[in-house]
Amino acid sequence: MSDFMHQYAVYMFVGLILAWTLWSRLLGPRLAGVQSLSASDYLGQWRSKAHTLIDVRSPGEYASQHAPDAVHIPLGELNQRLDQIDHSKPVICICASGARSAMAAMALAKAGIKTVYNLSGGMAAWSAAGLPVRKGR
Repeated sequence: MSDFMHQYAVYMFVGLILAWTLWSRLLGPRLAGVQSLSASDYLGQWRSKAHTLIDVRSPGEYASQHAPDAVHIPLGELNQRLDQIDHSKPVICICASGARSAMAAMALAKAGIKTVYNLSGGMAAWSAAGLPVRKGR
């Protein structure tokens, strides 16, 4: 058995990374009740609807550019700041690429927020869709 482990350790490691990525980006959020939202869908459907947009990136990332109406709550502070989020409105989470916001969206769904979205592609997709950005705090 140990020969098998030595021979295929790299393949097993890569497989575990792929499985984790698949879980964190696709399966985990869906099982938690989180829906995926593209930047173009946000542009077409959500800009005029009542919602809360939460940016979960670090303070430096947020200061470099962010959505004008985004509430900045870094991922590491999310659980401590749940009381600052209006649970009656849909919540859309955004980060740089969609990975951290997927984790945040799962946490918010587990905390009882009924309608939670993850903006897939994050700020990269936001900017590419031509949505407005602001720099600074």
